[in-house]
Amino acid sequence: MPKIIPLLCCFILPTLVLAEPDNEPERQAPKPRVLMGTPPVNTNITAAGSLPRHGFFSALNVSLAHKTHAEKGGGNRPDVSSQTWLLKLRYGLTDNLELVGITPYIEQSRSHPTPSPKRIGGWGDQAIGLSGAPFNMRQGDPFTLNVAAAVLLPTGQEGVRHLPGNGAWGWRLSTTYGRFLTPNLKMDTEGVWSGAFERGNQDVKRGQSWQWNSQLRYLFNDFDLGLESTFVHQKSARAHTPLGKVNTRNGVTEWFVGPSVNIALPADTWLGVGVFFPVHRHFDGPNKSESSRLELKIGKLWF
Repeated sequence: MPKIIPLLCCFILPTLVLAEPDNEPERQAPKPRVLMGTPPVNTNITAAGSLPRHGFFSALNVSLAHKTHAEKGGGNRPDVSSQTWLLKLRYGLTDNLELVGITPYIEQSRSHPTPSPKRIGGWGDQAIGLSGAPFNMRQGDPFTLNVAAAVLLPTGQEGVRHLPGNGAWGWRLSTTYGRFLTPNLKMDTEGVWSGAFERGNQDVKRGQSWQWNSQLRYLFNDFDLGLESTFVHQKSARAHTPLGKVNTRNGVTEWFVGPSVNIALPADTWLGVGVFFPVHRHFDGPNKSESSRLELKIGKLWF
């Protein structure tokens, strides 16, 4: 935890979403500027839309979980307390094109690990890319559509105390769709595909990942209420050993759903909190799982 305190101190500036434009369709009731982007709280989910030109958005997003439930004969495996921190930055190059960056930090604390170290984690691979929105509701379109592509840079830390597969070139592709179903109820849904081009830390190549993420948010004057859903299918990694390729059997399919709330703060800043519960999960091999995840997000829009 001390390792991430500097990250909090440096980036607690984080973020919210699009300012309410003058040409917003009249059918939509007035809403606070900081809530116009209906931002999700879950670390996996992104809302549709792009920033105006020269707009800047920063967000600090954290997911906390305590994994104690044995899966597929994993009763002898250590319990795991995990933290996933994401710094998310967006900059409007034009009214329809953004530069996007995501910096991850992950830490896992394991009870009585044998023979592994008690704590593993560190900085992950930085993602940087472009997100284009040919359709934007803030520009008068009936819906918003994004298409994004990013490169994963080999910035992750290496060694036995850091995550296998880190420090490898990779890719991330996504598309996001959003629209208002009623003047106050907005829906966003997205598909994400990501993976590694090469082997990384501990000579491991991460498996590809597919996601389907969605949210429904109802907007009030000073806050909003949401229902968020994230479905992730993560393939097992491949470790290269002197005996050849080995399937690590760490693949997982998980579907988490839960409520969240965003609260408007002064100066175009917003705070979000959500709790998410598993409704479906499958593990390729022995593992431990959590009964819920607590997720937090603080953000700010800058001009």
